[in-house]
Amino acid sequence: MIKSLNNLFKELFDNNEVVHNKPHTIELATAVLMIEISLADDRIDEKERDTINKLLFDNFGLTDNDLNELINLAENEVDHAVSLYDFTRLINDNLNESEKLIIIENLWQIAYADSVLDKYEEYYIRKIADLLYVSHSNYIKAKITAAEKQ
Repeated sequence: MIKSLNNLFKELFDNNEVVHNKPHTIELATAVLMIEISLADDRIDEKERDTINKLLFDNFGLTDNDLNELINLAENEVDHAVSLYDFTRLINDNLNESEKLIIIENLWQIAYADSVLDKYEEYYIRKIADLLYVSHSNYIKAKITAAEKQ
């Protein structure tokens, strides 16, 4: 699976075109955003890691093996990514507004997972919400919904 994910992302960004109806590209883009939020305060707390795993499992129904491979690939992508634009573009091209809102809510859940909302976590979630064209009111609703789940 790791090879196929890696090949899909290489094809996507090397050719500068969106790969439609290919498995796992949305999952990888989402995982990258989640890892990025968890690293906003310069460390991934164990609670954040558990939340990422649970959210990816719940949202995408991945096997444990696929989930671990996805996380490893996402961490590698975060290490080499210059910006979040390529990932958010892929999401924008393939998901509707309500699906993008779920991603924002998931990002808030990760930010709240360690019981400390860091200013950089909030900054990055706002930035991602803007890149996903999520309105400010929906951004706030997602934040409140995620806080209530804690």
